Amino acid sequence: MAAALGLGLLATGCGPIAFNDTVNYKLAAPEPEPEPEPEARAKLSGDHIVIDGMIQFEYDSAEIKAVSHELLDAVVKVMQDTPRIEQLDVIGHTSSEGSKKHNDKLSTDRAASVMAYLKSHGIDVDRLMSHGKGSSDPVADNDTEEGRIANRRVEFKVTKMATGDEPEAGAAAGKGGARGRPGAGH
Repeated sequence: MAAALGLGLLATGCGPIAFNDTVNYKLAAPEPEPEPEPEARAKLSGDHIVIDGMIQFEYDSAEIKAVSHELLDAVVKVMQDTPRIEQLDVIGHTSSEGSKKHNDKLSTDRAASVMAYLKSHGIDVDRLMSHGKGSSDPVADNDTEEGRIANRRVEFKVTKMATGDEPEAGAAAGKGGARGRPGAGH
């Protein structure tokens, strides 16, 4: 009967020892699935660094809002991870509200502010250029608030790659370009 219960006796020099011959296996909990890495907020696509939001500034100012630092840090990472980008042009744009002179200055100042941010986060200034286009290159209708918001943007255009490779013109076309998603994150 002892064998039916899985018990046995072992004779030793010190007397019998009872033992249980059943093993209780405990299955280890499965490893949790690793969390997927978040989608990069900026990536190199053709001749642009494409961002997934909009860089925000204080009203009528070149001061970058803190909410945009994460997005700009992603641009810094692309530049650090892609040393073959020898020249990046930071281009500021505005909506058509205000005078041409005011918009040209505001877009130039905003592009310079973004360039200064990149420089202050370790990107060699020799790899950067900035300029503003004011309201001369809209991507949406300036007659609607949605359109004006889309037109207030900063683009990142690669103008020179290492080893003489020039980025393909229009390679980012159809993917939103460097403009990101209009209206995202305002």
